[in-house]
Parts: sequence; structure tokens; C-alpha cells
Amino acid sequence: MNLTTANDAPSLSARHLCVSFDDVSILRDIDLDFFPGTTIAILGANGSGKTTLIKAMLGLLPMHEGSVDVHGTNIHDFNEWHRIAYVPQKLINSATVPVSVFETVSSALVYPKKKIAAKDKKAVVMAALEQVGLANRAKDRLDELSDGQQRRVLLARALATSADIYILDEPTAGVDSRNQDELVAAIRGLVAKGACVVMITHELGPFKYDIDRAIVLAEGGISYDGPVASLPNTSESSHHSHTKNSPPRLLDS
Repeated sequence: MNLTTANDAPSLSARHLCVSFDDVSILRDIDLDFFPGTTIAILGANGSGKTTLIKAMLGLLPMHEGSVDVHGTNIHDFNEWHRIAYVPQKLINSATVPVSVFETVSSALVYPKKKIAAKDKKAVVMAALEQVGLANRAKDRLDELSDGQQRRVLLARALATSADIYILDEPTAGVDSRNQDELVAAIRGLVAKGACVVMITHELGPFKYDIDRAIVLAEGGISYDGPVASLPNTSESSHHSHTKNSPPRLLDS
């Protein structure tokens, strides 16, 4: 586990963040700082707003109030998007355009201001696919893979980037135990190099001993923010169910 110091500047920050949908409040007055060299888990019951929080912090959903900074720059002025790797819960419309697994991962290496030699790109892509156990499927069409395998391709795509912020939405879903261990090792490597890794998850699973900080969302706010060892006993058992006070599931989990 890694610890930040007082001199560390946040990789991603939110101040007084509020998100509403059709006049229904989803998140209220959220203040958060995510620091480099740390692994953060966002936890909470279904409908608590975990994915909504992250999408708002990435500018993918509008904020009703508040502000977000990325590396000290307001989200509206930030333009170095190659520094953020986002792995969503599900790949949408994967069959719209026939594309191979290799092409999907290599698309993450197209930077406007940086050219990568073909041989170097191939090595990076294959190493990322190896980490998620799909090197043998590199030439296959993406839409021929199962949902779980497609998720692992998206993980490989993120691992292949030079990002310093990684947002992983349910990273272990559809990944078997052996490849989960490889994924944990890959995440450790990213954090050791100073990356900030934020995971939206229902359970800590194989990452339990690698999480520096757990944040639990409930009733539109933060109900816990601290070390895994001090998580309330009821936190993990409530992740898969709705509570009677949970906000409506309008956008996501």
C-alpha cells in the first residue's frame, strides 16, 4: 500500500459536486481528492451513485453544482485526455464496426502529439493482452468474444496506455481467478509508477490488501472514507442490495 504526503497534489479533485436527474438529487455536496500512487475503491449499494460520481468527475455527465479539477486544471479546460484511462462496465455496440481485439487495444496508443513505432506498439499491445489472458485472441473479432472477454479487452486497452489516472468500473467482473491475480499484479505495477487507480466495485475481492482507501456512497453522500481495515461491518454485505433509503436507480450503480 502507498501513502501520500502533504506535498502531493491531487490527480483528481471534486468540490461541492452535486448531480441531479429530472430534478431528483443523485449526489450532494461531494468533496474528494484522489492522489497519485494510491488505489481507491468506490463502494456502495446498487443505485448509490458510484458510476455517476466517476462519470461526473470525468465530465461525462453534467454537474448540477460544484467543480472538478484534473491535475490542478478545471475539467472544462483540461485537454490531456490520454492521461486518463477509463474502463466502463460494458462495451456498447461492439458489433457496429468489425474490429479485432488487437486493433481495439492498439487504438489507445494513438496520441496527437506522439508517434509510436509499429514494432513498439505491437509489443505494448501484446503485453497488455497477456496481462488479461487474451494474447491468443489478438486476431479475433471483438464481437466474437463473450461479454467477460470484451471487458478484459477494455482492461488491456487501459493497461496499454501511458495514463496516470486509471478508472476501472467493476474490473474483475467476467475475469477468472487466475487472470484476476495477473490483473492485481498489473495494477500494483501502475501504482508503483505513481499512477492513481480508482476502482468502482461491489466487493474488494483480490484487491482487498492493495486498497489504500475505501469510499462508501449512501443516500447521495459519502458515508465512509478511510482505510479498508476500518470499514463498517455492514458495508460489504450491502453492496448487492438496495436499501429502503437508497436513491432511485436512474443512471447507474
